[in-house]
Amino acid sequence: MEVADSSLHRDQGTKKIAYARARIPVYWIVNLLDRQIEVYTEPSGPTEQPNYGKCATYHAGDTVPVVIRGQAVGQIAVKDLLP
Repeated sequence: MEVADSSLHRDQGTKKIAYARARIPVYWIVNLLDRQIEVYTEPSGPTEQPNYGKCATYHAGDTVPVVIRGQAVGQIAVKDLLP
């Protein structure tokens, strides 16, 4: 999970690519600028253009599922993650 303000461009770019290359299964960005949570899943692994296959965006009023090893174990309200 990254908390992004001034680092948003880097978190959505080089860090996301690095995590996808390393097959990190779930990558969250707490996007403070847009007041949303971005959840990236289905990493490509070490390909020519590493990336995540899916991105889900959650806003105030939404809840984000917490998934560990492919199993939903709970959920967190977006409002509880944003200042």
